[in-house]
Amino acid sequence: MNIAELKEIVGIIEKSSIDILKLEKGDFKLFFQKQGAGNASISIENKDEKQQHAPIEAAELPVIQEDSLHIIKAPMIGTFYARPNPEAEPFVGVGSTVTESEPVCILEAMKLLNEVAAGVKGEIIEILVEDGQVVEYGQPLFTVKVSE
Repeated sequence: MNIAELKEIVGIIEKSSIDILKLEKGDFKLFFQKQGAGNASISIENKDEKQQHAPIEAAELPVIQEDSLHIIKAPMIGTFYARPNPEAEPFVGVGSTVTESEPVCILEAMKLLNEVAAGVKGEIIEILVEDGQVVEYGQPLFTVKVSE
């Protein structure tokens, strides 16, 4: 996908009623969320690799107030690891309760393993990346429903 196509997708989303878009095609992954967007589940199907796309469908989910959500973002470029070692259980899963200082994942960069802390107290409601995936600086990793 080139820059022009990406700009076209962003323009279409901005003009539409779609609040959140998650798109994966091969190695390409796109996550787009409008500011102030509620929680939504979006699926995209590609039945034919010849650029023929099925319509986008958004499922209605309970709306969570925007100020009660926190996105944990990657503080650096690196490889995302959900567990401390290959034999261990993941740090967190959907439904896990976390504290501000609790590690939620490891990012490996230049052979250094860096724990990423939750930064907020709450419940993990969505994991936005896959174990072993390379992530960019600022890329959303988790969505947390913040608790008091």
